[in-house]
Amino acid sequence: MCQQMIDRFIEEDLSLSARRTVDTKRYIVSRWNAEHATPMDEDAVILFLCDERRGALTDEQRVFAKERQVEMFACYRSMVTQLLLCGEMMRLHMVSGPEDFLRVFSPTGELLIAS
Repeated sequence: MCQQMIDRFIEEDLSLSARRTVDTKRYIVSRWNAEHATPMDEDAVILFLCDERRGALTDEQRVFAKERQVEMFACYRSMVTQLLLCGEMMRLHMVSGPEDFLRVFSPTGELLIAS
């Protein structure tokens, strides 16, 4: 249920939703092109992401794109969860800011990506 709420939050924020779509397209194309000799058409990927019945992708590319889309959506869900947690912890004065939040939850300074 929480994941559905976060997905809805992302979808209703037009800027965040658009950013997620662009990032997902870049991720799909980059991963495909790194693994295959024939490059994937970026315009076809964008059409596919907007409507899975559109876009001139092969069946193999459609499956690949859908799998990468699921991965990227999970990353965005995690990111929003972490941002909300950071904001709430700042509001409650549990951490002084984003840097302190990262020190607490990621001592190595890496961004957290939880599944």
